[in-house]
Amino acid sequence: MAGSAQQPHALTIADYDRFVAAQADDREWELVEGELVMMSNPTENHEQIAGNIGAPLKLAMDAAGCRSYQGGMRVQRSDDSRGRDKTKPDIVVRCGPRQNRTFVTDPLVVVEVLSPSTMDHDRGGKLKFYKSLPTLRHIALIYQDQMRVEHYERTDEGWRLDVLTAPEETLRFEAVGFEIGVERVYFDVPVLRPVADRRDR
Repeated sequence: MAGSAQQPHALTIADYDRFVAAQADDREWELVEGELVMMSNPTENHEQIAGNIGAPLKLAMDAAGCRSYQGGMRVQRSDDSRGRDKTKPDIVVRCGPRQNRTFVTDPLVVVEVLSPSTMDHDRGGKLKFYKSLPTLRHIALIYQDQMRVEHYERTDEGWRLDVLTAPEETLRFEAVGFEIGVERVYFDVPVLRPVADRRDR
């Protein structure tokens, strides 16, 4: 995300939908804690990482009778247009009957690919919103400037954070029976990697 729009008060989803419908250009916006936030144009590395996860995840979800959406589906808490959040994750997974709407209210998995311009919102207000969604089981925040995946998994005790920084580690979405190696997540992406066979001198 590149910046926020000037606004006098917290907006609702209804306000947001009217704002987006009135736009004359192709800029993308999200609503985070009642604030309009403009999304930045994705980099090539961003799209490569999203595709590295999104392609195998979609194939797995198609086979499992669930659905995986990459880049085009928005998430809100419910049908109530008085809500204060309407986000657009890089990847969303949901199961259940097809609804054919422009947003989902029952995501199981959300993936966000981070960059310096998105970091504050994605790890702040958006993460707080995602953690509050009752159906959500997995949140993956993936850095594109370093090999680092922050995986939040809902457990009986609350949200557990696992930080994956090595290529041999595995990102697992247990709720939908999917896993992918961190090395595959970063396939063809020039990021800093751990030094192999490093010995103390």
